[in-house]
Amino acid sequence: MSTFVYPVLSRADIISLLASSEIAAVTDNDIKNIKPDFLFNLYTRLLIYIDALNEEAQGQFEFSALEQIENPDLLIGSFQVMNLYCRLRDVVESINCPIAFNLGDLVKPDPRRTEHFLSAILNFYLYKSLVLVVNAKMARLCPL
Repeated sequence: MSTFVYPVLSRADIISLLASSEIAAVTDNDIKNIKPDFLFNLYTRLLIYIDALNEEAQGQFEFSALEQIENPDLLIGSFQVMNLYCRLRDVVESINCPIAFNLGDLVKPDPRRTEHFLSAILNFYLYKSLVLVVNAKMARLCPL
C-alpha cells in the first residue's frame, strides 16, 4: 500500500502561491495573527479557486430547510460557517491530510494548523495543475 506524502509549504511559499494564483493578497502578519473572518474568506476563495465550492451557491439555502427554523435570519451566518466547515473537512480528508480539520480550526484558528491546511490544499492545487499539463502534453503526443 502506498502512502502519499507532500511537502509542507513554508509561510512565505503559501503567501507567494496565494498571490501568484490571484486567490488572495495575504501578508505574513495575516497568517501569524489570523482572524476567523479573514480565514473564512480565505478558505472560501481557495475552495472556489480549486473548484471545490460553487461560487453561485455560496450563501444559498433551500427554502424548505429555512421554513423549519423560527428565525432563520439570525442563523444565516452559522449556516454559512457550517457549510464551509463541512466542505473543508471533506476536502482535507479527501486529500489525505494527516491532521483532521475540526470546527475550531475555522472558529478559533491556530496559525500552525492553518498553515498546515493551507499547505495541504495548495499542494493539491499544484498537483492537479501538474496533472492537467501532463495530460495535455500526452494528448498532443499521442492523438487517438
